[in-house]
Amino acid sequence: MMKRGIFFAMMAVFALAGLFFASPYLAMQQIRAAIKAQDSAELSTHIDLPLLRGSLEQQLHALFAAPEVAADISPTVIAPLLDTMLMPEGLISLVQLNARYESPASKVSDVSGRQRNGQADYALHYTAWDSVVVQRAHSKSRIGELTLTRDGLWRWKLTSVALPKNLLSDA
Repeated sequence: MMKRGIFFAMMAVFALAGLFFASPYLAMQQIRAAIKAQDSAELSTHIDLPLLRGSLEQQLHALFAAPEVAADISPTVIAPLLDTMLMPEGLISLVQLNARYESPASKVSDVSGRQRNGQADYALHYTAWDSVVVQRAHSKSRIGELTLTRDGLWRWKLTSVALPKNLLSDA
C-alpha cells in the first residue's frame, strides 16, 4: 500500500514537472491561435504591455541612433511609432515580423522543393527558468524573435520582439 502511494506521488510530481516545462509551449499555441484568428483581444492577454513597450522603445532608440539614419529621422517619432506598434493590429503584425524577413528559399521544407504547410513552426529555447525565446524553426534571422517571460507559475507573457538591427537592410 505504501509503495503504491509513493508511486502515485512520484507520478504526480513528474506530471507537474512536465506541465511546468510545457507551459510556454501551451502559451505559444494560444498566441498562434489568436494570431490566426486575428483576435487582438485574446493576443493582448498574452502580452506584458509595459515590458514590451520598454523593450521596443529601447530597440527603436538604438535603431534611430545608427549613423545611417540619425541625420534623417528625429527621435521624436519614437513615441507615436510605439503607439502605432502597440495598437491591436500592430501587435499582430509585430508577432508575425519574422515571416516578412524570410527569403523564399527558407520557406521550402526540404530538398524536394515542396512548400511547408503554411503553418509556422517554432523553436522554443529556455534562457532561464522564467524566460524563453521563440523563433521560427527554419529562420536564419533573429528578426521577430519573441521573448516570453513567466507570469506566475504557469502563465507566460510576451515581453519582447526583436526588431531588425538596421532599418536600411532586409535582414
